[in-house]
Amino acid sequence: SPQMVRDSQGNEWLDITELMTLGAGELGDGELLKTESMTLYTALTSVEVMEPRLDMGMLTEEDKIEIAKWDLDRVLTLREVLWIIERLFYCEMTWHSSASLLQTLYMCNYFTVRAVPDSVGCKSAENRSRDVVLFPMIFALGACCLQVWNEYLKENLYAEEDVHFGSQPVEFFNQFSHVQVLGMLDTARLHLTEAKRGADDPRDQAAAAVLLDYLEMRVIWLKALAYLSVDYLIENPGALDQGTWCLRELKAKHSEFLGKSVDPELPVVVAGCFDPKCMRKYPSMAPVKPRPLLTREQSHQAFDALIDDLSLIHPLLQADSVEALINFFTEFASRQPMPLPFVRSLIASIFLTNGIVLLRYSPLVFIKRAISEISGSYVWDVLDSIEREPTQLAARSKRFAQMLGHDSMAALTRVETFCQEAARNLMDWFRIMCQNAPRQRRICLKYLSSWDVLQGDAEELDSWFYMASCGPESRSPEEEAMSPAFNPFWFSSWAYHMKLMTMVCALQTGVRLELYLDYELPLIYGYSAQILQSHFDHLRRMETMIGRKTGQNSLFAKQRQSLDSKQEAVGSQSSWVRRRVSDAGCLLHIGRWMAFVEAQCHLATALWLVSHACDRLRITRAPWARRLQGSSREVLETCRQQEAMESQAVRYALRFRTFSRLNSPTPLTFSGWLTTVGQLDESSAAELLAHASKTLGKARAVLDEGGGKLGLAVDDGWHTKHQELRYVVVANSVALAKLQATAAVMQSPALLVSGSQALAYRQIL
Repeated sequence: SPQMVRDSQGNEWLDITELMTLGAGELGDGELLKTESMTLYTALTSVEVMEPRLDMGMLTEEDKIEIAKWDLDRVLTLREVLWIIERLFYCEMTWHSSASLLQTLYMCNYFTVRAVPDSVGCKSAENRSRDVVLFPMIFALGACCLQVWNEYLKENLYAEEDVHFGSQPVEFFNQFSHVQVLGMLDTARLHLTEAKRGADDPRDQAAAAVLLDYLEMRVIWLKALAYLSVDYLIENPGALDQGTWCLRELKAKHSEFLGKSVDPELPVVVAGCFDPKCMRKYPSMAPVKPRPLLTREQSHQAFDALIDDLSLIHPLLQADSVEALINFFTEFASRQPMPLPFVRSLIASIFLTNGIVLLRYSPLVFIKRAISEISGSYVWDVLDSIEREPTQLAARSKRFAQMLGHDSMAALTRVETFCQEAARNLMDWFRIMCQNAPRQRRICLKYLSSWDVLQGDAEELDSWFYMASCGPESRSPEEEAMSPAFNPFWFSSWAYHMKLMTMVCALQTGVRLELYLDYELPLIYGYSAQILQSHFDHLRRMETMIGRKTGQNSLFAKQRQSLDSKQEAVGSQSSWVRRRVSDAGCLLHIGRWMAFVEAQCHLATALWLVSHACDRLRITRAPWARRLQGSSREVLETCRQQEAMESQAVRYALRFRTFSRLNSPTPLTFSGWLTTVGQLDESSAAELLAHASKTLGKARAVLDEGGGKLGLAVDDGWHTKHQELRYVVVANSVALAKLQATAAVMQSPALLVSGSQALAYRQIL
């Protein structure tokens, strides 16, 4: 009978633990023992039955039978080892694709074994396939996973979207250094080479040959991860070349491996080796939802893409301008398919680690270079001269007498304070480009307000600096030619440039993610064209401002150029960051941006005209039109006219509410949008398409002319950007020509009521 127990307060309780245990043991599957007072509502409110962790590890009778088949001491053949290694490779690539360790590598019982046999790595081991081949390759896999996991722990990516931090790597992987793992792999290589030559069974020889390929690729992959880790690159800059060489070798080895013909029946399944419901062992680390393993083809495609994406580290560290880095990151952010989380995290770490940019630059020096490439070096020439020779400079230039009379370091302090805030924004912008595409868009929209505030602070700084250094009351007639005749807005011009670029990035990412419905495309393309036009006008103003300067830097540029020449003679690796940007170089940077933004503006305008024409012809349909498929043309037109204007205004406000809160550029209101659309309604659909075709021709001409005049180089990213944009323009021109060729069909009422035909035209676009 149950015993009575007394608690610390003196209360007596009847201990029914044993009774409950015995009673539960008598229950079968699906049976429940409850009191009459316990209702279904009580059960649902006490236990969350929709929690995946409750049932993902539930074992059936078949599962129990399968798990019981596994035996650690089982003597393995090479064909069985091959099956395990291939399966682990699929698990590894699935883990790289944002799955949890519990859904992938932890399923292998050999991977999570608590006690490693003492005979592992010994040539005289009885179970040589397991101890000499399998376990050393698992240790190497674990070492690779540990390298990746250490990168994940830097938290460059967002948990639950890219990386699941609920599971940790197996502890015993820390017990072996890379040297020990490589030594065990050498022993495995010798054993497999002997088996490849002298095994009695030809199928064992073939299995040994395939295992050798996997082993060689694992060795190169482990070395590449070690060389390209941020800590190793900081200690040994020469590791970049070694890591790049390893990636080239791995690419060639992997391509050769895929070119070989492997019998799909060669691997032999090891029963019970993989436990798909291993999460029951780690209830607190169970993933949110199930994730199937990648197939063999998908795994090798993912590995090939991983190698290609890691190869981008070399051009990243070899970039010689902020402009080239911006091009690199914008192209990296828009890659399809999206780079795997490990690559994106590593790129973010290499760009900024412990407050150091690209492993060697100070953020303050980096931000000064970024502003100089867009606004010129006049401000920095002045400030450097103040910092180096304040007394001599005041004697030679009267316009700084007033500034230096109050506080010679005031300008330096105020500018540096702004640069610190600007550096934070710019560093965040680069790191945003390493996030997944949906998160890129969300953070870009969030950070627009920060850029807007920064632009306001920059305008105040520009006005103060201009009046202090270039104001009419502080300059003599002989200094007239050296000073800008109007406020160039050095800092705010750069901030506005970055803000406009972020706005376009948010819109383009939304289009790439297909977030907008068909009937919203005219809104998106039209608004994009307006922002791009504002960006082009801003760049043209900056070009005019810098182009009109007549020797304004002559007093300070000579001193700066002298210092630059000394730095270049020494051969400093950071010379490009500290090197002065000439007016000609600044104009070249701006000219490249102008050509690209102008072509983008023409493309957006053309797509706006095409989407508006398609909306006019009901090729793209609003939700209310989709519900009326098969109705007459008159019914569709009536429904369109009766759509509440308030709903259109609300939709417009929701899409562009972030942009409407900015101080600049001037937001396009809904009434202004209706006015613009009303002007388009005066033209027929054929006329709109014809005008769109001419606009695409202008975009192509701008790209061709810009590529010839601006000297686009492959290493600065402009050549690639122009080629990709030109391809988009040409592809849309071809699609538009096909659409124009069917003008007679477009005028047919049948098109307005046929969903299949409308879908066909949508696919053409």
